[in-house]
Amino acid sequence: MSESKYDKYIGMKLEPVTFDVVGDRIRQYAKATDDPNPQFFEKDDGKLLTPLAFTSVYWISAIPNFLKKVIDEGIIKDLSRLLHGGQRYEFLKLVKPGDKLELYVEIKNIYIKNNMLFLEFSLPVKNQNEEMVSILTTTFIIRPGGF
Repeated sequence: MSESKYDKYIGMKLEPVTFDVVGDRIRQYAKATDDPNPQFFEKDDGKLLTPLAFTSVYWISAIPNFLKKVIDEGIIKDLSRLLHGGQRYEFLKLVKPGDKLELYVEIKNIYIKNNMLFLEFSLPVKNQNEEMVSILTTTFIIRPGGF
């Protein structure tokens, strides 16, 4: 299989996904993760702080569209062969209740190494004021037979 087959996908951007940040979701996340910080349970949304790890709640909302696109494009053929290869977060601005986030997915790189397909993508997130909130960079690894 030639790596050049995937070059045309590098730089491909998907339509943005929106996510509304709601105070109750922040409190539910803090409870689910057993976070003891009382600032994550504040009843007044105006005083409520958001755990940085809450990022995983909203970034995951963009993954179904992303996976559908890479399957439709024929990049991935079998999701049971997909592994999570790691991720990195850049936190640029705190997220707060009432924020309306837009998440964009862009394929940064696709390559084959050790008979596996590596799919690196970036997920920049902006709030309703067009301010960059965070950038997630992650890698999916597709094992042989999955691409």
